Amino acid sequence: MAERAFRPVKDHQVSAVDLVTVEVRRSILHGVLAPGERFSVAELARQLDISHIPVREALRRLEGQGLIELNHGRSAVVVPLSVEDLRGIYGLRLLVEPELAARAAALHTEAQIENLAALIESFEDDDPEAVWQAHQRFHLDLVRPAASAWDLRTLDQLWAAAERYTRLVYDFAEIARTERTRRERIHTGVLDAVRARDAGLTRQAVTDHLVGNQEELTERIGRLEPEGERAAGRDSA
Repeated sequence: MAERAFRPVKDHQVSAVDLVTVEVRRSILHGVLAPGERFSVAELARQLDISHIPVREALRRLEGQGLIELNHGRSAVVVPLSVEDLRGIYGLRLLVEPELAARAAALHTEAQIENLAALIESFEDDDPEAVWQAHQRFHLDLVRPAASAWDLRTLDQLWAAAERYTRLVYDFAEIARTERTRRERIHTGVLDAVRARDAGLTRQAVTDHLVGNQEELTERIGRLEPEGERAAGRDSA
């Protein structure tokens, strides 16, 4: 395993497992650990300057999120990108998010609605990372009034899995004006449905948003997959 830009975590006050989880997840989402790359648990612990125990526990968490696969606790591999995996993620999101957003439409306070509007305005931030965080927060706050703790746990895993695809497929170094405008238009449409307290319109707006994302990501991932994997994905569809 080559030297990486990992940050030591042993002197922080937060749980070591939480810190390792965040650091490895960051490395996967930013492509430091590439799709399909295998790495040693012992070497990862050395680079993070921490014992093997919290590293293994953090990797088990990431395995549960579908980001890595562990091999007998000694090594792990970053799960490759695949159209089939992406369809599974979005299939579950489509079962959960539109319905929760529809139920939440009548429950939002005016302050919560204005918070959603402010998050859309944050899409204009010059920092791509700030734009991404605002987008993630919008989806969380959109469903929060109607979501149970279990709903949010489930969605957190689905969002983490989807985020990996979005960050690795799109170039987040620079967000073009046309892309910013497209995002603002789509999310403003969702917000308008919430402002109207229209459950059906909100459900449809969120569905259209997720389906659009899935179709675009599927097309982009399809270009990256070897021909044999694309054929297998078509056969299983």
